[in-house]
Amino acid sequence: MILAKSALCLSLVSCVLCIALPDYLKSCSRNDPNLNACALQVAQSSITRFAQGEESRGLVPLDPLFVPEMVVYVPNENGLKVRFLDNHFTGLSQLQMQDLKFDLNKKVITTDCLVNLEVLGRYDLSGKILVVPIKSNGDSTIRLKNTLLHIRFWYEHVAGPGGAVHWRIVKHDIKYEVEKATFRLENLLNDKNIGDQINRLLNEMWREIVSEVGPSISKSLVDAVVENIQVLLSQVSYDELMPE
Repeated sequence: MILAKSALCLSLVSCVLCIALPDYLKSCSRNDPNLNACALQVAQSSITRFAQGEESRGLVPLDPLFVPEMVVYVPNENGLKVRFLDNHFTGLSQLQMQDLKFDLNKKVITTDCLVNLEVLGRYDLSGKILVVPIKSNGDSTIRLKNTLLHIRFWYEHVAGPGGAVHWRIVKHDIKYEVEKATFRLENLLNDKNIGDQINRLLNEMWREIVSEVGPSISKSLVDAVVENIQVLLSQVSYDELMPE
């Protein structure tokens, strides 16, 4: 009787911990010769809902995504220092997946995604123009047009509740390309002429600025996405995600 009750308790725990796929996700057979095409279609159709988050599953919203600080120097550390603060990225829910491939033997997932991002926040500017010290702060807007993300995930099989196999992401990397970036800092020194000059300089140097902040931006974006994916993978078994 005690053994029966113990088995029942374990079974109930397994049911609680192993949650079914969200209704916006469909499974693809791991033996399907068109697995990649199936997975790409499912992933693309689920992006908007996935980016909204789901409190009951512990999935946080990804659009907007918060990045506390980014720092750039224009044109170098002897010039202007611009701190972008309280940055809210929008656009991930409209991301377009261009490619998605699974290597089930090597346990590697690769994907290419295209996204337009808008970043609203505040700026804090300090430094010198010629030899004149300046300091200013206000609202900031950054737009990153046609940002192409090349992402790889490595995963392993782990035992989940009841012995079911789950995926666990062990590492990931990212490369990115930005077609165009634009910057707008509002109320610079409360002087329109100086403000226009600084904004013009920022936009002329957009490639250099993106090369500085791009790695931290892309890492913040992908880390947040991976965290949500990992939560989902801990809830859904491999057999449910990709049945035979």
